[in-house]
Amino acid sequence: MVNISNIIEQFILDSMGADKELEISRNALADYFNCAPSQINYVLETRFTLDRGFSKESRRGGGGSIKISKIDVDDDIAMQILESVGNELSHKRMMQILSRLLADDIISKREMLLIKVVLSDEALSAPIVIKDNVRAQAFKCVLIELMKEQGED
Repeated sequence: MVNISNIIEQFILDSMGADKELEISRNALADYFNCAPSQINYVLETRFTLDRGFSKESRRGGGGSIKISKIDVDDDIAMQILESVGNELSHKRMMQILSRLLADDIISKREMLLIKVVLSDEALSAPIVIKDNVRAQAFKCVLIELMKEQGED
């Protein structure tokens, strides 16, 4: 028996082809595969993650579309950092990573300072028990965006 999640994932990958982006409607995809929209959400949340080289951007209206982007990660150091961050990132460890990124000319001093401030304990308005989780996810998103910008230069 073939897993519907695998089929949906392969369909999305095939639809992307050589393109770096794809915008799809969750509801249209659910109708196409005759499955619940939650099945589409499951595939998007588990198969199209930062760790797998994808970023996602939800679009409101029109049946809930989503834009999926492939991330070109030419920089081995940045990819290693993304993989190593995991689900939790303390402020101290984040500062160590930022220092390394700065030393390796992956980010500028200004970018480092902005990330430091925005992802500080004071700036994160989350309960203390999940601050490191929120920081890890936000840090990955910021790093991905910075790598995308470098790829466009």
